[in-house]
Amino acid sequence: MAMNWDAVGAVGELAGAAAVIITLFYLALQVKQATSEARASARQAVAQMNVDSLVASFNPPILSAAAKKATRGEELTPDEHSNYVRWVLSRMRVFENAYYQHRRGLLDEEEWSGYKAIIAGLAGPTAYAHEHWKWAASSYSPSFVAEVQRILDSARPIPPTPPQVTREEHCL
Repeated sequence: MAMNWDAVGAVGELAGAAAVIITLFYLALQVKQATSEARASARQAVAQMNVDSLVASFNPPILSAAAKKATRGEELTPDEHSNYVRWVLSRMRVFENAYYQHRRGLLDEEEWSGYKAIIAGLAGPTAYAHEHWKWAASSYSPSFVAEVQRILDSARPIPPTPPQVTREEHCL
């Protein structure tokens, strides 16, 4: 039986063409994945710069006092108010980035669920910074604003933290 070298050559060319096509699809997939990772990395860097610039403007002792007072529902001084609201908005920027990473599959559902509880506490209707979130929401991505609204709509109100009882008061 004689071998038909033309047929063998044609099969070889067909196999080679198929290998090239498969390789091109694989490379296209790799480029798409690399682009997605580069986009996520760039977004992370921009979010970090934004947060860093806000953090640089905080006054830690004032922010500490403000956070305690805000969680207890107490009135804040203008300096405390300014520090606390900027802190809340910087945290929301971090959460916006976390939401983006979650949507891209880079942050799992369990971790995102923890962030949702914090968002409800920071921006919920009973939270000190609620009105400021509503005012600043337009500076965040529309998809994140919609997610925050879903979180707030489904969250139970969180009552203010009771004042700390001192040792002396406890002993009375």
